Amino acid sequence: MSEDAAGLDGLVIAQLSDTHLFEDPGAELWGASPDEGLDDTIEMLRARTHHPNFALVSGDCSADGSLESYRRLAGKMKRLGCPTYYVPGNHDDYEVLASELALEPSISIPGKLVQVFEAGGWRFLLLDSSIAGSDGGKLGDTQLDWLAGALALEPDMSTLVFLHHPPVSVDSPWLDAMMLADGPKLVELIDRSPQVAAVLFGHVHQEFESKRAGTRYLAAPSTFFQFAPRAAEFAGDGSPPGARVIELTAGRLETSVARVRGSL
Repeated sequence: MSEDAAGLDGLVIAQLSDTHLFEDPGAELWGASPDEGLDDTIEMLRARTHHPNFALVSGDCSADGSLESYRRLAGKMKRLGCPTYYVPGNHDDYEVLASELALEPSISIPGKLVQVFEAGGWRFLLLDSSIAGSDGGKLGDTQLDWLAGALALEPDMSTLVFLHHPPVSVDSPWLDAMMLADGPKLVELIDRSPQVAAVLFGHVHQEFESKRAGTRYLAAPSTFFQFAPRAAEFAGDGSPPGARVIELTAGRLETSVARVRGSL
């Protein structure tokens, strides 16, 4: 993304997550329509005064890994009128997602879609925590070593890190059982990297925020179905679809969650 795309007043980023589209646009999951929820979320974002400079879908872009689901997702996201970046989640097909949706050349790590770009004086590192056949996630030593080098390369540039699985506990036992397996290694690395303003993730289908060593850890809600916070086992909470909106200026991050009005 060019600096011109950032504008003069900073960047606005829309983080959407866990869109879970199926090959069949009429399919439902947990009694909700992923297509309808995503459509409503996109229209909600389009109605905001400040349109995003780019959007990012933080994993579980597809529910079944089908080519049609990714192509339909890309078509829907075009309605925001800005570039969209994607990171893989545990329900995604890595190869199809990478071939259909990747905007930046992938860093050469076998089996992982890792992207990096700069805009508006900020650096964006997009990681791949997916493991084929597993609900949990892992970056792996090769990706963590690359990340350490990437952070050391630009120690003074404000940075955001995106991935699908939470590297920290969200205080929900059933979700914490399938978080990032090497989360402690990632957190330790981030602790040593003060330029990282935030680590943003999906997977948990809920708004979440914590802070450690000056870095914020932020989750976005799902665009169609929300999990009940701090639940011991699977439960929905009826909250409406939403997205996280991130506003970046020189070295400063402000964020809030925007919800679709009138949804159950």
